[in-house]
Amino acid sequence: HIRLKPASLTKIMTSLVAMDYYQEDSVLTVVNGEASLGNTADLLKGDRLTALDVLYALLVPSGNDAAVTLAENYPGGYRLFLDKMNQKVAELGLKNTHFVNVSGVESPDHYTTAYDIAMIARNALGRRRFASIVFTKDITIQSLKGNTYSLASTNILLGKPGILGVKTGWTPESGECLVILAERDSHRILISLLNSKDRFGEGQKLVDWIFGNFTWQ
Repeated sequence: HIRLKPASLTKIMTSLVAMDYYQEDSVLTVVNGEASLGNTADLLKGDRLTALDVLYALLVPSGNDAAVTLAENYPGGYRLFLDKMNQKVAELGLKNTHFVNVSGVESPDHYTTAYDIAMIARNALGRRRFASIVFTKDITIQSLKGNTYSLASTNILLGKPGILGVKTGWTPESGECLVILAERDSHRILISLLNSKDRFGEGQKLVDWIFGNFTWQ
């Protein structure tokens, strides 16, 4: 339960709060905000997209602009959206997670643990739409104004046998972060890595080791 920085794994919780509130066809106006820091989906400021497409922009290329857009369009804006993220942490009974932004930008008071982020991911994966988005390798979305955006996943393990997604993260301070859902022979495992030096290599090794060494009763 060591507290570490989650980087863009934060967006798993961002998506949970967004899915709780927005209908998939709710129309959101793009706000850039933290987009200059870290990953972006290159959404055009002022463009209008459905909440579902903004979720794709959040979780596939890990767009900070999508995270800010989801928060700023929420009733009461960014601050209340963030409050809701921390309320959700409490609802899940997690004691070692606190968010001060919606995208994972570094801050001393922004932290989680490998256990907590796995529990947040498990909760999110209970929603079919989330599970389907994080399994998406690439997709093109179109805004209501007719702009198209080509989105490519930051998760290079997608497409490998048995890998069902979930989310990547990286900042200089947090190191490499990854949550992986994997399945073999109808058995599923969820792995979370924080502050890794080689998240994809270590993640794949862990998946192979667990399936090679554990037996299910």
